[in-house]
Amino acid sequence: MRKARFRNVGAGKGVKQELDAETLRRLYIEEARNQADIAREFGCTPQFVSLLVHEYGLERRFPATKDDAP
Repeated sequence: MRKARFRNVGAGKGVKQELDAETLRRLYIEEARNQADIAREFGCTPQFVSLLVHEYGLERRFPATKDDAP
């Protein structure tokens, strides 16, 4: 049997209904919340949130680096 890519695949359907494209866009783009914060709120993994960001076609943000600091 093939191992599931994400550990919450079974629960993903419920999370996906709650975390629809508009909700994720608002939280991730407008409110600039990170994927880990969103995952904690919805009881899933940051990897699952990342999958939804990609699936919904949202532009990914990357963590700031020392070079980005003012």
